Amino acid sequence: MNSKKSLFIICILFCVLFIGNSQTIKVACVGDSVTYGYGIGDREENCYPEQLQQLLGADYEVVNFGYSGATMLKNGHKPYWNTLQFTKSQEFAPDIVIIHLGLNDQGNNNWPEHKEEFESDYLKMITIYKNLPSKPKVIICKMSPTFSGHHWFEEGMRENFKEIQSKIQQISKKSSTEIIDLHEPLYRFPEIFPDNLHPTKEGAKIIAQKNYAAISGDSGGLKLPILYGENMVLQRNEPILLEGTANFNETVTVEFNNKVKLTKANFRGEWKMELEPMKAGGPYSLKFCTPNKSIEIDNVYIGEVWLASGQSNMDFKVQDMKNAVTVLKDSLSANVFLFSMDGKALSNKNFTKNELKNCNARDYFHSSGWTSSNVETLKNFSAIAYSFAYNIQKEINVPVGIICNAIGGSPIQSWVSRESMEQKHETIDVLNDTHLNPMVDTWVAERILLNMKDLDKHKIRARHPYQPTFLFDAGILPIKKYTIKGVIWYQGESNTEHVQLYSKLFKMLVKDWRYHFSNESLPFYYVQLSSIDRPNWGSLRDSQRRLLEIPNTGMVVSLDVGHKTDVHPPKKWVVGKRLSNLALHKNYNKKEFFSGPILDFVNVKNNKLQVYFKYGEGLKIRNNKPLQDIFIASEDKVFVPAKAKIVKNILQVWSSKIKKPRYVKYGYTPFTKGNLINENGLPASTFSNIEM
Repeated sequence: MNSKKSLFIICILFCVLFIGNSQTIKVACVGDSVTYGYGIGDREENCYPEQLQQLLGADYEVVNFGYSGATMLKNGHKPYWNTLQFTKSQEFAPDIVIIHLGLNDQGNNNWPEHKEEFESDYLKMITIYKNLPSKPKVIICKMSPTFSGHHWFEEGMRENFKEIQSKIQQISKKSSTEIIDLHEPLYRFPEIFPDNLHPTKEGAKIIAQKNYAAISGDSGGLKLPILYGENMVLQRNEPILLEGTANFNETVTVEFNNKVKLTKANFRGEWKMELEPMKAGGPYSLKFCTPNKSIEIDNVYIGEVWLASGQSNMDFKVQDMKNAVTVLKDSLSANVFLFSMDGKALSNKNFTKNELKNCNARDYFHSSGWTSSNVETLKNFSAIAYSFAYNIQKEINVPVGIICNAIGGSPIQSWVSRESMEQKHETIDVLNDTHLNPMVDTWVAERILLNMKDLDKHKIRARHPYQPTFLFDAGILPIKKYTIKGVIWYQGESNTEHVQLYSKLFKMLVKDWRYHFSNESLPFYYVQLSSIDRPNWGSLRDSQRRLLEIPNTGMVVSLDVGHKTDVHPPKKWVVGKRLSNLALHKNYNKKEFFSGPILDFVNVKNNKLQVYFKYGEGLKIRNNKPLQDIFIASEDKVFVPAKAKIVKNILQVWSSKIKKPRYVKYGYTPFTKGNLINENGLPASTFSNIEM
């Protein structure tokens, strides 16, 4: 065969191949009302299949076979199996089938009686599609969210939903079918689910984007999480977990500390790898590469990483604290690295249109990147967080990274995950009743109302940063896969009207963060509220003391550095130093004086109460003056001022007005002058032996 003839045949084959490959790829979107686009304005243009068509372009033909109310269950109240859409989706001869069913199966009219049939029905539908003459690729979806505002949520739907999601995961494995998670990316945006079940156009766009990435393999190329960058600190002596996104099946090469490791991005565009633990050191170079992109981070350190969070007293800046000039001159450390996550749009005015647009979990925080602690960057960083990190670093002499995402005025419920808030009726009520809810502190509820006043005017769907779960979604989820040593927390000022609820939410938060940071014993150290002349502060301080029952927590007392009228007392270096002493003692084997006296138990002896303390060695009264802010009561709980003396580290308390004393309380006055300390000069916590 001569060369001209060979070339002609090759050209013919190439043309045949090109024509074959140029045929339109057919995509069948099978599902219920979410696929159909129920509730979306201009549904035909804005439903997710149509938005998917626009993303995929002219080489694809996407058809919407959604049917409102449809169930996967054959014995459900409205089986997809019996619809004309099911028949037409097969006649369409698709090349790709995307199934999103199950939302209607969760109802109590379907699930309790027929749940054992769900898996077999789903597997059969997958088989029917796979066996079509067109031999399509079938992709199934974890359901989009059902939010707790739905009227059936607490009547079985919550539990049914979880069971169905679990079964869909198992169905994916059994059928060797790829799965798209539509729950997680949508669950953080309840504002785009006006009826708690059906997404708006914006939600449909997210679904379309997830499906586009699954079909095309295009996840936007190599991307790294927000905490990756120059001067980053990785936790020492722990497996180094690295993760990110890349296009499907792309090889990701990581070079670090003269070692090279490879992995591939999965179907969802995710990749991760684990490197061996390392001792403290650096700087090192860390390089990430795919065939089309590389990212090199020149200065990476191995050391200790802590998260500082809470509200305005944690956010309080170095430049505003007492002795700021001295700190900025004499207390800089080249081995402390700062990462600031700054929130937007907090004011005592109506939010502008642009501010409202930022009120969502994706856009709220602006991150600074890692910086060394030089004068300019340190001025606007958290004073307590820096004091903590500086004093830690000085003692252990390794690089220390401190991340701060505190938001002024934020109530604790804004930092708790939706997964946790949706478990109990009380917190569901807080979660969904956002208009002047009586369980929300008055100041917080009124500020939300003021800031969001023009929401409808601007036709924007948004949430306020103070609303439940918002700051968790915006500020914790993006960093939860980054290994940290522990958390320091200063918050509570925005929850003083509801002391018992605060205690429940605090326990929920600690458990929640430990779960999401994949460390069930994650150290969690917090600041007890300081002193100020405001109602309930003494009660909340005592509730914080009682929270020490949570394992692996610690509390520092700040009532002695409060201010009668200023909710932001400026003596922040002291508070940070106390937190560092706590961590140095508990986590770094340093014999630091880390706590003032903490109530242990109370004995009744004759007409006196004997109060015993933990960390009460050298118990004394500051300046040898009479003990202030101490009261006792009998069974009637009518408290009167008491006298006191210290005998062998035991506080004896009595009053001539109380013959049979039973209860004692100390430091309960909101702006307390309590002056009980131990030999190290550390103040005693507010305390009481009244059952709460």
